[in-house]
Amino acid sequence: MKKRVIGGVALLLVSSLLVHLWPRQPPDDVLDRMQGILGKLEEMYEGETIFIWPYTAEPDGLDSERVKWIRREMRETGFSRVSLSCSEHGCSSSYFIAKGLDIFRYPMYYRYDSVDILEEIIVDNVEKAIEESIEKAKEENISVLYAFCERTEVEHWFYCENNH
Repeated sequence: MKKRVIGGVALLLVSSLLVHLWPRQPPDDVLDRMQGILGKLEEMYEGETIFIWPYTAEPDGLDSERVKWIRREMRETGFSRVSLSCSEHGCSSSYFIAKGLDIFRYPMYYRYDSVDILEEIIVDNVEKAIEESIEKAKEENISVLYAFCERTEVEHWFYCENNH
């Protein structure tokens, strides 16, 4: 009996971990959905950066009906958080892909940048750029920090990954 309980607990823990580590693929219409979320964020923007997570939002006092709509879209699209900030140069908005326990994986996100001024490096293929960075770091025996984005089919939208 004790072995069955231990085996059941172990199986439950392993399967739970796999569910959290398994990458979530956004739906095919992810860019359309993000465009809709961006529109709602822009309607609410009043000069302060907006952050929306599943259970909280900043700044306080945001339109609750719009926030509910954004959260519903976030759940359906597989995002863990969204944000919008603007400066005199333009606006930037990030959409972090929910992938379970974030402590085990590096950030994967979509980003809207109205003037294409990204802190990340724009590459043709994020996955290939990461692999090349890791290989180069191994050859030089140094740690690697990366932040890469690739353009999507929609102007001003990027898919990004970084490890910091």
